[in-house]
Amino acid sequence: MHHATYGLRNGTRAQFVTQLERLLSITFERRESAYFIGFGGEVVGTETGHVHWKAAEGVEAGVRNAFSAAADELSALGCVVEETSLPSLALSVPTYYVVAPAEASSNLARYDGVRFGHRAANPADLNDLYERSRGEGFGAEVKRRILIGTFVLSHGYYDAYYLRAQQVRQLIANDFNQAFEKYDFLIGPTTPTAAFALGEKTADPVQMYLNDIFTIGVNMAGLPACSVPMGFDGKLPVGLQIIGRAFDEAGILGLAHHYQQATDWHKRVPEGYGNE
Repeated sequence: MHHATYGLRNGTRAQFVTQLERLLSITFERRESAYFIGFGGEVVGTETGHVHWKAAEGVEAGVRNAFSAAADELSALGCVVEETSLPSLALSVPTYYVVAPAEASSNLARYDGVRFGHRAANPADLNDLYERSRGEGFGAEVKRRILIGTFVLSHGYYDAYYLRAQQVRQLIANDFNQAFEKYDFLIGPTTPTAAFALGEKTADPVQMYLNDIFTIGVNMAGLPACSVPMGFDGKLPVGLQIIGRAFDEAGILGLAHHYQQATDWHKRVPEGYGNE
């Protein structure tokens, strides 16, 4: 799993820039960011921050043990691994679940059954078309996010929720930027637990959201990261997250490549799945 720096575009493959991009300058040209560049480099002496996740009291023992072993493996490869902290990271979940639903509410408003999305059959009138198309087309989680987003963007609540969340988002980004003044990469578990059963958390969406605690701070800061297998918690695989500076996709993929050259977790299949 890998996500790139927000706004990054591969300049060698982009053949055109839309008029909107010219007006708003919403993308960045990074022609030198070919991913293979980082694969052949050395990791000896690389400064790697082992993030002390203060908000991660719910990390399962199996995940902690696997992460400790992964940190030791990176040390054996030549990385200088030190423990560090991101004080504002604990705020990433509530911040994300204000910002993301607000964006979803705005972006999904177009799916009204007229121009985009599902269209209800035989509507009685225009209002019936809108209501049934959106009611039938969106699932429970999407509806929940639309309602939350509409609320936080409504008059009287925008400043109290959405604007404040954007300010906290900047604090989270500042913590990452400060850490990267010292470290080349930050590492941590991808999730505090192994994968839960399908539908297990739907009755308690807050617990489901909390499983994103380690990843959405990276999204809030607009940074690149990747997740690679680092072991098992019982019979289920768990991941090591490697976070890099903005536009350092080559670096994080290079470090992940070196880690996978030294381990075989990415080749193992969970018991009961596929060919053993």
